[in-house]
Amino acid sequence: MTGRWWLPLIVVLVAAGAWRELVQDDAREADAPAPAAFAEHPVAPGCRLPVTFNLDRVDTAFGLEEHEVRAALRDARRMWEAVTDARLFRERAGEGVAVRLVFDERQAEALRREQDRAGLEERYAEIERRRERLDHARSALEADLRRHGEDREDLAERQAAHRRDVSAWNAGEGSRSEARRARLEREAEAIEGQRRQLNRRAERLDERREELEQRRAELDAAIADYNARADGYNERSRGATGFNVGLYEQSADGRAITVYQAADRERLTLVLAHELGHALGIGHVADPAAVMHASLGAENAGRERLAEADRRALEQACDVTTEPAGSSGPAGGQ
Repeated sequence: MTGRWWLPLIVVLVAAGAWRELVQDDAREADAPAPAAFAEHPVAPGCRLPVTFNLDRVDTAFGLEEHEVRAALRDARRMWEAVTDARLFRERAGEGVAVRLVFDERQAEALRREQDRAGLEERYAEIERRRERLDHARSALEADLRRHGEDREDLAERQAAHRRDVSAWNAGEGSRSEARRARLEREAEAIEGQRRQLNRRAERLDERREELEQRRAELDAAIADYNARADGYNERSRGATGFNVGLYEQSADGRAITVYQAADRERLTLVLAHELGHALGIGHVADPAAVMHASLGAENAGRERLAEADRRALEQACDVTTEPAGSSGPAGGQ
């Protein structure tokens, strides 16, 4: 059992679904780096508390149930309210900022990528299961090969001892009784039976070894296919970072938060928290780990609490006092 046992899984899936609220006018290559800075997004002209909002529309094709969207809204609201005693938001049917989830090609593409990602994760898990089973089978084969080698050594010693006994018989050493002759013949038959048994076992061991080599080759091919698919997924994800996924708007007709892309509830929560920040009158902040950073990336993906930069921006915009979520308790605000 020598040589390469399996190919490594070399591709790591990139996080997909960044928000960029303003898409660059100039076309860029899919693998070019995203711009370091973004133009400022519309924000509410001043902070008037509490900000009233309502869930106005969830397109059926978006892929999220209304109760999931309401839960994401609740979590997004709590991210802000967890750091202050001030009442920042209130929800009233048909009033205030209309929150809408609108389905178009952006969400369709996000759902396709999410499906591709789930498929890749399933493939990865299956590869790991196959790798584990193959490793176990290889260990079992190696153990049986060791035992087979030991049994062949025992047979060789038994054959050598029998040859010595036969030589002694032929040389006339010791008794030449029929009983002794019969024992020598029975031993010869037993040795021959053991030899045939070991040969059959050797054939089965060779078959197992060939089977494992075939399984190893199939696993190598599956890993190579996985890596190619994951590489393609990563390339498509990098090319999708320019999507305009969330937008806060304010006009004479009213205020609205429109979400165009969120593959799951976790990402929806973060997009909603970001746009609720704009509804509070907060602009973008420089910290890439903050909710109010201009884009969703590795630093702030999955965030469940405000960053320090978010809290400072809230204090400045709304003139409230804040403390980090999870502290002994937020200080009183207005």
